[in-house]
Amino acid sequence: MARNEPNYLLNAMVGLLKDEPKGRVIDLGCGDGDYSVAVKNMGFDVIATDLDVPRFKRKEIEFRVCDVTKPMPFNAGEFNYAILAEVIEHLRNPFDVIREISRILAPGGKLIISTPNILNLKSRLRFVFEGTWEYFREPPLENAHNPNMTAFNVHLIPWRYPELEYLLHDCGFDVEKNVTSQYDGTGMAFLKPLIAYQMKSKEARSKKKNGLDYSRINKVMLSDDILFGRHLVIKAVKRA
Repeated sequence: MARNEPNYLLNAMVGLLKDEPKGRVIDLGCGDGDYSVAVKNMGFDVIATDLDVPRFKRKEIEFRVCDVTKPMPFNAGEFNYAILAEVIEHLRNPFDVIREISRILAPGGKLIISTPNILNLKSRLRFVFEGTWEYFREPPLENAHNPNMTAFNVHLIPWRYPELEYLLHDCGFDVEKNVTSQYDGTGMAFLKPLIAYQMKSKEARSKKKNGLDYSRINKVMLSDDILFGRHLVIKAVKRA
């Protein structure tokens, strides 16, 4: 990110908390701590966690070393909110991690999660020509052996919205809201009517055969946040 350029992802994620009651927040995989500081400045009580200890420089934020891929050293229901920014695509055991987050959240607690949006039109076009999604261009095996890359920073799993929604649901969460960080590739908007026609045709064929009802998911998949958004940014609520 260029100097002085707004952090659009940070703004989108913490923006999902602005109308929420104040409470305890855990920032998982916090990196340098910018998200934790922004949330603390909104009046929340924040604990930041990560494995990359030297990267964290924010002395005003309580910091705990924590490996999200293992049972976390926190009590059940200890937090009201959790932030998981650009972490899920790195995880080898995402279902275990989301279930553990559910454990440490109170009933009705909320998870703010983000990941690169591989379904935006620029990413889809890249896949046609390269066979790789945006943000997932490097082969994981070679990247894992890159001396400039730590193993836990390798992008492993490209998440589409439908699979991420299922992951959250299976682990006890319901999606409350999905947004994006910023729009990119809007010059390809001329493709949207063609995509809509294809998806509506699929919806009609399925309905005729008494198959799946695609109307709900199609509405999400045809949104500008999916077609042009740089990131998936989701607020999910833990079921009671």
